[in-house]
Amino acid sequence: MNATEKALVLKVGCFRESDCWVKLFTPSRGIFNAFAFGGARSRRRFVGCLDPLSLVLFSIGSDRRGSYAVLSEGSLLHNFSGIRADAVATGLAANCIRFVEAVDIDPSDAAPVHDLLLKTLYMLDAGHGSADFVPWFFRARFAFEMGYNPDFTACGTCGEPVGGGAGHLFGVEHGQVLCPTCLSAGKPLDGLARPVSTGVLRALDWIRKSSPDEWARVVMDREVRRQGSQLVELFVAYHLGLSWDNGMYKKV
Repeated sequence: MNATEKALVLKVGCFRESDCWVKLFTPSRGIFNAFAFGGARSRRRFVGCLDPLSLVLFSIGSDRRGSYAVLSEGSLLHNFSGIRADAVATGLAANCIRFVEAVDIDPSDAAPVHDLLLKTLYMLDAGHGSADFVPWFFRARFAFEMGYNPDFTACGTCGEPVGGGAGHLFGVEHGQVLCPTCLSAGKPLDGLARPVSTGVLRALDWIRKSSPDEWARVVMDREVRRQGSQLVELFVAYHLGLSWDNGMYKKV
């Protein structure tokens, strides 16, 4: 029995003369492969649907044994032409997609990640977004959507709101802030911890609550950006086991 679902096409390949395999990302199934038999020559069932970076409404079924997914037809919803026409936007979109592919997403966690990725792509498609912000903003929001959601506004030990000035620590392992008072009282944080300013904590809290369409309007101090991006990379490496190295994501 076929089901109709919106899917983002990630990759497409051909085999035999007219058949295609398609790597898809849907909010209910996560990332999976399906076959579009006759897709390479179809003028009716898959018009404009089998290109990477396309949002398509697919009719998805399976073979008789239920061993693999089969696409019977598709209707193109959006092809992100603005991204395709801009080399920088294409690179940023590819960076975000590669990160999603590198994480082993359980289907139960796919819906919020799918929504985040689509909102990011629509933002880039509209001609917004900066290479200075989009990749690490996306990775941070991804981690938060996966449940690694620290409280950046209060000390994790005493509960006092984060005040002004420096002297705070952020514990990567438990996603916990330690205020200067608790630090001076000798209350340690378990595991890896890094000094962090109030400005960085406020920036990370804003990223946690923001939507990608707001990222284009952000103005951030260079030092806040540097500290924030480094902290996000540590957090992602610890909790998701990924780091960016020589143009690709690697398991750590």
